[in-house]
Amino acid sequence: IFTFIAMDVLHPCIYLWTVGNKIKDEEMAKMSCLQKLMNVGWWKRKMAVLILNEHVTNVFRFVNPAYMFCLPILVFYNSYFGAAGGFALVAVGAGH
Repeated sequence: IFTFIAMDVLHPCIYLWTVGNKIKDEEMAKMSCLQKLMNVGWWKRKMAVLILNEHVTNVFRFVNPAYMFCLPILVFYNSYFGAAGGFALVAVGAGH
């Protein structure tokens, strides 16, 4: 399920969290598997590769407007979408 948390919060926060990562390829090649698992820089790099790639960014870019377009239609299907959508519009802002 694509939510506003994933699209509007997680993606920029991952970028800000990983932007200062200084680990290099040569340093990673010298590490053992256990050292990699215990290294924060390795985890930041893996998270950045997983989330901050072109495919995930394009999915977020196109699904978010589609969700906002479909939300009024989904309200007729289930009232949960009305409550969640109303909260999202108030929290994020109608012009977002």
